[in-house]
Amino acid sequence: MLTLTPGRLMLAQLRGLAASHTPIELAAECEAPVRAAAATVQTVVTAGVPVYGINTGFGKLAHVQIADDQLEQLQTNLVRSHAAGVGRLLEDATVRLILVLKIVSLARGYSGVRWEVVQTLVALHNAQIYACIPAQGSVGASGDLAPLAHLTLAAMGEGDVRVNGVRMPAADALAQAGITPIRLAAKEGLALLNGTQ
Repeated sequence: MLTLTPGRLMLAQLRGLAASHTPIELAAECEAPVRAAAATVQTVVTAGVPVYGINTGFGKLAHVQIADDQLEQLQTNLVRSHAAGVGRLLEDATVRLILVLKIVSLARGYSGVRWEVVQTLVALHNAQIYACIPAQGSVGASGDLAPLAHLTLAAMGEGDVRVNGVRMPAADALAQAGITPIRLAAKEGLALLNGTQ
């Protein structure tokens, strides 16, 4: 088991993870800041104050406030709309690195996602469930939006994944591994798609 600490990830560790699968866990000190950031997002939602990416639309709709009962759908729609990559699929080793880097990024506690989301991504890695991510389609503006959307779809139990080289629906793979698909809360789709958001 490899324990990962955000800010202290070494290139040698990444090379090792690329070369072969190694189960991972996050350092214990990661949990508190992640939970604190998620609580801050919930405070914004409860207050009803419009904050971009939490309870507003995106882009030209940034000034449109979204009702609380539609926040999950907003984040889900964001992920689905960006999962539009094309071309050959990235190799499992590349997807494994993307997954680990996303886990470590979210574990810094700056994004506002719930701890359960981070732990679901860890579970996907440890179960060797790799999202089918097309190689083309990245916007590259604030993170690789299309590839990360495909990664997030897998965690939601949507799209396709590879397990031991076999392609299958993500819902089936998660069910076989006993992993509950995530349901996105306020800001989580944005955080999962955007760099270190």
